[in-house]
Amino acid sequence: MTTPSNMPENNENIADQLARGNQPAMLAGHKYEAISVGGFETCHMFPSLKLCFDIGRCPQKAIAANNLLLTHTHLDHVGGIFAYVASRGMLGLEPPTVVVPPGTSTKIRAAMDAVSALDGCQMEATLVELSPTSAEGVRLSNGLIARAFFTSHPVVSQGYVVYRSKSKLKEEFRGLDQKDIAARARSGVKVNEAYEVPLVSFTGDTDVRFLQPIVGDISDIGDGDEDDVAYHRHYRDDVDGETASPSDRHDTRAVQTLRDALMADAFLCECTFVDDSVKRADALAFGHMTYQDIVAHRECFTKCRHLVLTHFSARYKAQEVRDALQERLPTDVWERCIPLLRQFSESSKDNASSK
Repeated sequence: MTTPSNMPENNENIADQLARGNQPAMLAGHKYEAISVGGFETCHMFPSLKLCFDIGRCPQKAIAANNLLLTHTHLDHVGGIFAYVASRGMLGLEPPTVVVPPGTSTKIRAAMDAVSALDGCQMEATLVELSPTSAEGVRLSNGLIARAFFTSHPVVSQGYVVYRSKSKLKEEFRGLDQKDIAARARSGVKVNEAYEVPLVSFTGDTDVRFLQPIVGDISDIGDGDEDDVAYHRHYRDDVDGETASPSDRHDTRAVQTLRDALMADAFLCECTFVDDSVKRADALAFGHMTYQDIVAHRECFTKCRHLVLTHFSARYKAQEVRDALQERLPTDVWERCIPLLRQFSESSKDNASSK
């Protein structure tokens, strides 16, 4: 495996482990395995957190996850849900919690019922719709909390942030003697307060407009195919009757979750195109990101500890991706970057086909 010599050593090791795919890598203190080839399959697994983002073709190791967070319903992200749910039932595992975007649970359930009838199996799962405007989020079975943020794609979509809840001493008690604090606590005074730490975040498939609530309007990014740009404008609000109003997208909770996503220990972000063969406007028209979007908004990609770039187009060879990112990304972005290249061969004809 060849990696650029100036990639930070730890990131180089993580990238190599992920590319080999024979054992989990340690990402921000959490075991992590993943596969993501644009248009073919995407599944990000965190065994130690008992969760995965999207289910692709359902890698065998994903079955152990108690929690599945689906970003959208394109088949390369959701197609494995039937094998995932049925396999857990066959193995006697508890029904999983499946978090989905608003308005999608009924159709997902109908699809599961249809496959269940064809296969003769039981498909038991708890489907939970989560809105980015939800103040509560969803408490997962492992005690973690999931919240959503708006993204921009040709179908209803959203990204996620997974938090761990911790407690700290309230500010008014800091500096007091420990015995005094303990006495107050024994008397029933609440001396601690809870706070949430963003551990891992994932965009799913999106174009750069998911950043608009933070960076402002991103409508003029150059020439693209006018028909495509016109059809996919306005965050896909007209898709399938689902709408997300501008006020929703600038909802305080939704915007805070987006900010948390950018600051997570591990930020998993799509970057489908890494060269100039696809115009930035055309990438936006089809709901995807290009390296140019990251360069244009570099300040949004330098707040995380690790930036895992994912969902590269199957047109690329692995070394092409590495070389392109090293050459084109700003240094302060590249130094935290981990390209996810499992299933990307040095021969492009093998991409997405070797297993």
